[in-house]
Amino acid sequence: MFAALSHERPAHLTMPGATQNLGHAWYVSTVLLTSLGFYMWPHIFGAAFTAKSADALRRNAVVMPLYTLTLAFIFFAGFATVLLVPGLANGDLALLTVVRRSFPPWFLGVVGGAGALTAMVPAAILILTAATLFAKNLYRPLFAPAMTDDQVAKLARAIVVVLGLVSLILAVFSSTTLVSLLLMGYAGVTQFFPGVVLGLYWPRVSTRAVFAGMIAGVVTAVVLMLSHRDPWFGVSAGFLALCLNFLIVAVVTLATPALSSATQPMQASYEAD
Repeated sequence: MFAALSHERPAHLTMPGATQNLGHAWYVSTVLLTSLGFYMWPHIFGAAFTAKSADALRRNAVVMPLYTLTLAFIFFAGFATVLLVPGLANGDLALLTVVRRSFPPWFLGVVGGAGALTAMVPAAILILTAATLFAKNLYRPLFAPAMTDDQVAKLARAIVVVLGLVSLILAVFSSTTLVSLLLMGYAGVTQFFPGVVLGLYWPRVSTRAVFAGMIAGVVTAVVLMLSHRDPWFGVSAGFLALCLNFLIVAVVTLATPALSSATQPMQASYEAD
């Protein structure tokens, strides 16, 4: 397959290939962005609190990367589609198009159903987590401190419906590919990384600094992406935003008074673990 691909579509095996700006710098910065942001997704980060010990987290961090080896099959399917369906307009339909041409209709239904199921599970977790975080950590503290837990739960359920409808509308009418949407999500969620890491290893870092860094990072990523400047000078917009985030956190922390000693026991406890 790769020999045929090298002969018929050599641009798909090199960088920037058929594009003008997705070169080596973009690839490296994108890999760094997604690697640093993997555990920043709320539904994955939250799962760490259920671990029975620090060793369990360490073992999970060692074994988890093995899961990414299965992504090789996605690349194989994509390369096969390039050869079997030249000129495919919508890359998101690559696998379904090949299956439709190569297998009977019932097998296409099986593949489509499996794909829908694998999409629904993480999507449900993401929506539930986002709705719960918004209702409990934003709406109640800022707008309704007297809300009970039952009221927060009802609000979270309502937000789930809203987020689901918004996601459906964006999925149907957006012209952005699934890969682009995923990278856009990483550009946003990875902005939590400086606050998490510096908060663990640098006791002086302040909430104000972390918040300022996240706002600067998210705004930078959004502006660059919406203005079609991703990549910018060959580097992923999300990674550039992350670098700015780190810089803002460091500058604001150094420019503000150090935290009180009340935070030191937490740091000592973390280091002891």
